[in-house]
Amino acid sequence: MTASGKRRHLSVVPDVPMIVRPSARRGRRDVASYHLRIELDEVTPPIWRQFVVPSNLFLHELHPIVQTVMGWQDSHLHSWVGGEPPASERYEMRESIDEGFADEDDELCEDAVRLDQVLAEPGELLSYLYDFGDGWDHTIVLERIDADGSAPTIACVAGARACPPEDCGGPGGYTDLLKVLATPSHPGHHDAGAWVGPGFAPESFGVDVVNRNLRLEAVIRDHGPVTDSKLADLLRRIPHQAAPHVFSLLEHAGLTDRRVGIEAAQDMATRHLRWFLQRIGPDGITLTQAGYLPPVVVAEMRQTLPGFDEWPATSNRETDQRPVHLLREYAKTLGLVRKYKGKLVRTNLGSSMAGDVVKMWRHLLERLPLGTDQVEREAGYLVLFTLAAGTSSDERRDAIAEGLAALGWRTSDGTVVGREELFWIARPTITFLELIGAMVEGYRQRDQPMDPQWGRLFAQMVLSM
Repeated sequence: MTASGKRRHLSVVPDVPMIVRPSARRGRRDVASYHLRIELDEVTPPIWRQFVVPSNLFLHELHPIVQTVMGWQDSHLHSWVGGEPPASERYEMRESIDEGFADEDDELCEDAVRLDQVLAEPGELLSYLYDFGDGWDHTIVLERIDADGSAPTIACVAGARACPPEDCGGPGGYTDLLKVLATPSHPGHHDAGAWVGPGFAPESFGVDVVNRNLRLEAVIRDHGPVTDSKLADLLRRIPHQAAPHVFSLLEHAGLTDRRVGIEAAQDMATRHLRWFLQRIGPDGITLTQAGYLPPVVVAEMRQTLPGFDEWPATSNRETDQRPVHLLREYAKTLGLVRKYKGKLVRTNLGSSMAGDVVKMWRHLLERLPLGTDQVEREAGYLVLFTLAAGTSSDERRDAIAEGLAALGWRTSDGTVVGREELFWIARPTITFLELIGAMVEGYRQRDQPMDPQWGRLFAQMVLSM
């Protein structure tokens, strides 16, 4: 009864379950080892892996691990779907959201969602979607949680069958491809075999190979270049499975180290160019009738500049002194000098840098690597990377050859770039580094690194731009 004497009509209200989406979960307080199984959907026999990861990874950190354990090349977009309807939600790449590819009503970013939010209990599922054109869908299940207090490690435990080749048309296309490969009489058999390559074995799987690649992934994560640097852009285009030697050098390249000795490196890296600009002076140098530097200036350069007196020719003609000619050409390439009415004169840029070490240093950091063609510049980045890592000349050649092959460069006859061709491809950068003394000539350091420490620091700074 109410105070007014009227009877209140009561009814039973059924409980409505509250929908809690995975991203709203708090996640674990402790860090446990998550034992996961991933399987490629709609492929028979199944392609699967079992692997272990820390529970506190964000999904964007789990992505390269999934790519590595499966064997993909990370050359397409991806996304995730967590939970079950009606609580399911999609997690997109940051790039997809920023560039407007994701649905406006469903823009949860993978870098804001932790694995232990979407997978909290054994048996829960997470979908991983890769290459929206081919449509490779994966199902990840949390099989077990180990919370024994030991530090979680990332490792692959088991698996079956090789990863399909990229861009083969999804599960249906892969099924057709396997039929063609297994039928020598099929008219497309030869072309299909050439496309997948001689090393493709659909039934093969090696857990040791996967774990080696996972260790490389850890090196990339812990020792990688500045995220928005040009080197980072280059390395993102190199599948680390295809260039293990290149990525193994990250640990030695010091790209994340504190920079010690900058002033000495600035002085050494800019010394030759600054001296040359100061010698030209505001009035310029009158060239010979043939357009070369006069012998008196050549003699001064040989006597003053480090390394120039080692050139075997005794003549003071510019045409006989390769280091002299190279310095003049590099000064022109860098926009510091030009010819004008029979003289070699400084440009406005050159005049502003003649006595300014820091300004010249910054100019070199921005301009290197040198070269007009894309392949010259990409080879130049790899040269600087091997210099930063302190390699020998032989190791440098191997790493650069591997990197260029992984980037897809081939010679005119379709073969990969060989060790002997590398000098000509990377010559603009190599020759400049040797000229200023940042890198020792290859024939003098075939087996043992001999490059100066300031040269390594110079390369590290270029690669951070």
